[in-house]
Amino acid sequence: MAVVRLQNISKSFDRQMVINNLCLDIVKGEFLTLLGPSGCGKTTVLRLIAGLETCDSGTILINGRDQTRMPACDRDVNTVFQSYALFPHMNVFDNIAFGLKLKKIAGTRIRDRVKEALELVKLEGLETRPIHQLSGGQQQRVAIARAIVNRPLILLLDEPLSALDYKLRKQMRLDLRHLHRKLGITFVFVTHDQEEALTLSDRVVVMHNGCIQQTGTPKDIYETPVNLFVADFVGESNIFDAQVTRTLDKDMEIQIQGITKMVQNRRNFTKGQTVKILLRPEDMTVERTRHQCPPGFLPGQVKEMIYKGTTVDLLIRLDSGHDIFATEFFNEDDQDIFYDVNERVCVSWIKGWEVTLPHE
Repeated sequence: MAVVRLQNISKSFDRQMVINNLCLDIVKGEFLTLLGPSGCGKTTVLRLIAGLETCDSGTILINGRDQTRMPACDRDVNTVFQSYALFPHMNVFDNIAFGLKLKKIAGTRIRDRVKEALELVKLEGLETRPIHQLSGGQQQRVAIARAIVNRPLILLLDEPLSALDYKLRKQMRLDLRHLHRKLGITFVFVTHDQEEALTLSDRVVVMHNGCIQQTGTPKDIYETPVNLFVADFVGESNIFDAQVTRTLDKDMEIQIQGITKMVQNRRNFTKGQTVKILLRPEDMTVERTRHQCPPGFLPGQVKEMIYKGTTVDLLIRLDSGHDIFATEFFNEDDQDIFYDVNERVCVSWIKGWEVTLPHE
């Protein structure tokens, strides 16, 4: 069941189109992330759902009711802003209780619900703490508690982790997932951080220039991007131009960087077509060589090696001048993946691991 349905939504600012005829269903209880670069329109979509902006055209249905022109205060939605927007003159309890007091809920019920919210965000015992005495992570939890204490149908989160350091962001991602499971309400999360999107979401919506480029599970978005923008924006990709020279049932032969490779033909490409071959760094196979590369391998030189603890990242310059990235995984006893700068290598990949797209 779609708890939010956006039908042909368009929005412009100063005659510049920000959202262009966007359609999206958000399923009840899911964790959905709007992912895209700055200026792609994802925050505007969030504000349209919240009622903080009005669309130029289209319809917004929330829980089956048309709420396109309904004021924000009358929607069963709460928002956690990037800046947290806490009241600095109030302590933790009063910040969280603010919305309940506006609804004139009885004092005993307010205390019980604030206590419950504090337990959910792991801030028990900080009720009387002034906001300025809290860390960034604690302030973010107060902002979340203030939103969930109202028990909204939908919780909107506008890049709430962007101000936190890396280690705290990773912890808060786990906390948000646990919170989502406990509450069972719909989360709509906005971010430009692909790692956040992939680790948090049930479903990811990739946006660009006010339009949806792809919607799917994190696995779908990462492993089977539908176009070059998604492939390039989500994760790292090595992108090659190739020519189809022969087709064989579900496979095809291609010419790529001067060698012949057999790859899968999932899109019914035909002989003579120019295509793009996309390969993630972890898909690459790297072998040492002192002489000629085996058939199907591309020759090159290691230009950089970056040690990351569980992996080694290699920047390899192929003899064609094309730079690619490769990731090698290893354990503590594996020393074979440590390469010298300018060492000669041969590069390939396992058939079927590539993504083949039309030339754009």
